[in-house]
Amino acid sequence: MSKGKIEINRKLASRSLDELSPSDVMGIENCMRCGICSYSCPFWLETKKFYDVPAWRTYEINKLYSMFYTAYGIVARYLRLRKISGKEFTHWTESAYDCTACGACTFTSPMEVPNWYTALLMRRILHYSGFNYESAEKLSKNSKEIKNALGIDMGKWSEIASKIGFNVDKKGSEVLFVPSPLEIQDNNVLSSVLNIFNKLKISVTVSSKVSDPGYYAYFVGDFETGRELLENTYSVAKELNVKKIITTDGSAYFWLRWQGPKSIKENPPLPVEHLTKNVYDMYKQGKVKLEKADIASPTTVHYSEFLSRLGGVEEPPREILRLTAPQFIEPKESPSSDKLYTCPHHLELIEEKKDIVRKVRNYVITQLKRWGGKSVIVFDPNCKLSLENAVREKQADFKVVYFTELIDRGIKV
Repeated sequence: MSKGKIEINRKLASRSLDELSPSDVMGIENCMRCGICSYSCPFWLETKKFYDVPAWRTYEINKLYSMFYTAYGIVARYLRLRKISGKEFTHWTESAYDCTACGACTFTSPMEVPNWYTALLMRRILHYSGFNYESAEKLSKNSKEIKNALGIDMGKWSEIASKIGFNVDKKGSEVLFVPSPLEIQDNNVLSSVLNIFNKLKISVTVSSKVSDPGYYAYFVGDFETGRELLENTYSVAKELNVKKIITTDGSAYFWLRWQGPKSIKENPPLPVEHLTKNVYDMYKQGKVKLEKADIASPTTVHYSEFLSRLGGVEEPPREILRLTAPQFIEPKESPSSDKLYTCPHHLELIEEKKDIVRKVRNYVITQLKRWGGKSVIVFDPNCKLSLENAVREKQADFKVVYFTELIDRGIKV
């Protein structure tokens, strides 16, 4: 394969589809292409292009799978009755990144088809074949060479962590805190996280070797590098002899607890939790009190799709908001509902998508404005970046509050 030319062959298929599980195969084969999934996707709602229908991506991946792994597809391929045409492939790059992998389409689908996942499989093929976006490949390169998608080297991370007050590489701590690259760039987030651990009286350390859990590499199609960073995180946790891994990033939780283990076909070697679970558990045990935080009110929320919809963590963030968010305007829908629009999430880092990203932001912004609120609380640094960009570009005028600031202000020992 070379830049500008791709051969669809068994090598490409086997490499691209190596982590497909039986349930994934059943999902992509069961898609009826009814198109209902489109109505929960802000990209399709905005463009109305056929290749932005989530099911279209699944159909393309299903064609690739069937051409090499089913009897009918193999025969059809030899008879030239089934193929991925050059005309179709020209839409792959745009279609694959007109998706945040939020999972709403899967919840909408009557067959629960994993359309969000087939977008990532498309990106994997684009990464192998040289058709990926340049900014996506930069994230991949940084992840591989520097071990941090945003290019923050280990020395710089250790310096930042030490200045904040974190223990670095302290063996025997109860918790290994795993930040994400965007969180490392925000001292206020890191300070509030450390304050929370101190108030909970939990001994915590960070590692000089872990400043990126690996999901950015995975999200741009470089599954191998994402897996390497995941396995590095697990290895460091065992070396430091901690009892659990805790993250504050909704996407990092989904990756470290669910999608990453699926990708490497191994369960996590120790518990992986989101900070909200620890706080809520200690609240229920009567070890801490949660009171209304001093932030601009009324407040509302933009839940993390990766934490709640795909990660399954609903009760802790919702209950913490009810206890700490002043004049909280709670959405009627549950945190995992497909009726809650995604923000552009990690696509804010893909320069080539900036025009459609700005348009798609309007869907979640309109929803948040309808609820009202001077402060919008978020549970994922990618969501924080997206909504802050909306404020910066005059699409919204609320304050974006990371949940760690809310908890830090509302927790009482």
